[in-house]
Amino acid sequence: MPKPDYQGLPSEPVEGHGGHWYQKFRAFGQYKTIADLQRALANIDVANTRQNGLIRRAGLEIRFFKTPPAVPRRTPLQVMQSVVDSLPFPKTYLAVNPIATRQVIGVPTWVWLTDDQGHYVPTRYEQKTKTIRLEGYALQWRIVPQINLAPGDRGPSQPCDGAGIPWSASAADDPAACTVTYEQSGSYTLTASVGWTVQWWLAGARQQDLTGPTNTATRQVTVSEIQTVTR
Repeated sequence: MPKPDYQGLPSEPVEGHGGHWYQKFRAFGQYKTIADLQRALANIDVANTRQNGLIRRAGLEIRFFKTPPAVPRRTPLQVMQSVVDSLPFPKTYLAVNPIATRQVIGVPTWVWLTDDQGHYVPTRYEQKTKTIRLEGYALQWRIVPQINLAPGDRGPSQPCDGAGIPWSASAADDPAACTVTYEQSGSYTLTASVGWTVQWWLAGARQQDLTGPTNTATRQVTVSEIQTVTR
């Protein structure tokens, strides 16, 4: 229990200066019964520091506990930003077909995103949503990737809807395919960029989006021109 009237020794902290004194009855100390204790304490002046020693010997534990500094509550934006900073945004990896050294002018180069082992894992680059209550706030967020391909031939980058799909003859006309087409021979740095945005809601109300990282992957490609012979 609080003991605001406790007067400590000169070397002890002062009540209310960075903390407070508290008292806890542990036992009867050197007294055999509570009646003996009450008689011993009947005429004690708790303000007398010499008698405070008797209080302690009687089994009354008195301790000084520091008061931690007040920590202002974080705003919802600060809480959400800390969430964004802790999210495991995946690194970006890419694959191409035809193989990087055998690209051809005018023939679409298929591009799709993979994991670090080269496996096609489209869920790695999909939107993900979560709802949580944190520090008293009802939060919901959705991480949204924006995928862009830059051919490296000074042409404009182009968006890709999703992680693309691996090339196969059966998927040749699949609209989910991501492709780039080179019009001149040469060596180019193909770049896939995944920019992550975090949409979030506070108690169901949409808030301003937060920006996550932009992760990129590159691949050197060599584009050749197929020569034809006419007669």
